[in-house]
Amino acid sequence: MARHGRLRQTGAAASLAKGLAMLLGTALVSVLVFGAIVYTNLRSGVETFEIAEEAPAKDLAAIEGGVNFLLVGSDDRTGQGAEFGEGTEDAEGVLNDVTMILHLSADHKHATVVSIPRDTLVDTPTCISDEGEEIPEQYGVQFNSLLGSGGMNCVISTVENMSGLDIQFAAMVKFRGVIEMSNAVGGVEVCVEQPIDDPYIGLQLDAGYHTLKGADALAFLRTRHGVGDGSDLSRISNQQVFLSALMRTLKSSDTLTDPTKLYGIARAATQNMVLSSNLNNVDVMVQIAFALSEVPLDQISFVQLPVVTSDYDANRVVPDEYASEALWELLRNDRSPNVVPKGSEAAGETDAASEGEAGAEGEAGVEGETDAEGEAAGPEDPAAGEGEPESSGEATPDTGPTLTGQTADDVRCSNSDSIF
Repeated sequence: MARHGRLRQTGAAASLAKGLAMLLGTALVSVLVFGAIVYTNLRSGVETFEIAEEAPAKDLAAIEGGVNFLLVGSDDRTGQGAEFGEGTEDAEGVLNDVTMILHLSADHKHATVVSIPRDTLVDTPTCISDEGEEIPEQYGVQFNSLLGSGGMNCVISTVENMSGLDIQFAAMVKFRGVIEMSNAVGGVEVCVEQPIDDPYIGLQLDAGYHTLKGADALAFLRTRHGVGDGSDLSRISNQQVFLSALMRTLKSSDTLTDPTKLYGIARAATQNMVLSSNLNNVDVMVQIAFALSEVPLDQISFVQLPVVTSDYDANRVVPDEYASEALWELLRNDRSPNVVPKGSEAAGETDAASEGEAGAEGEAGVEGETDAEGEAAGPEDPAAGEGEPESSGEATPDTGPTLTGQTADDVRCSNSDSIF
């Protein structure tokens, strides 16, 4: 007699499990396909250059003593002229209009961004241009001319020569990159204490808070005639206000959890920058992004290279011998400077200490040995270190020179007498 098997009845739990498995499988495939598309889009059309001096770093963990990034803002707007407003017609030659060094500590607990004024006169070593041409050493050349004469590699060589730091990663951003980055994060909110009116680049802002994106964000970073005394040093303070606000925006939960914004930021970076070849790597980019996300806002410092007025040209500056070397030594030792806002009581003390050594455009803003609050260091206190910590378990700046600037969590206003 033939026996017929009984069909197994499918329970609700089993059906649900199968449904979830199919859903997860479909989702996984979708994520992988989307990831492949994103990966391809981010890497396609990326312009890169090779760092000439040494084998490029490919893993943050393998770098000892902290990581150094060079970021150059180029004024190259070839073919983009009128799109960026008045005063942005195509320029003859290319200048490194903005140059910043980002030092990220080895433990990812603190970071320092140093701005080098464009009008700084420097001596350059013999360097190899991006095209492989040897560029002879030069003396007393204006810093912002280096990009045009030797490309990113000669900027790197000069920064390494003057600072003693090894630059492992570098990137150059053009005008379009600033616009796309500000658009990708949905705008950057900045405070303006006094109205800004710069007819040279067409920027007019009333006093108050403004969310800047697109061409307005670019104009805010470029304005000189609308802030302070119209010098490049005033513009650097303005840029610190913007970059601090940008860091707060990037580290906000809204940005970090929004895939559209994250993709837009990555797209803006890869498609509007010239990257050192070791940065054109998704793994490295993820490592860098994760490392920066670990740094508390109050441990990200923005400072300007201390300078004094040149003896040979009152419209140019040179590095302050003592103060700049003290800053570079801190970074070489993977430490952070003490930072106080200009116009504060502590800053007044540091400015007085450097009076007579710096001109109107070259305030060093440095006072030898100070504590983390900018107060003069007194005799050693055997009870020092007891009591409440200065911050919530995060790294605090080591005793060293105090520089005027700000941290990323410090909300300050542009065009303020207390800053500029």
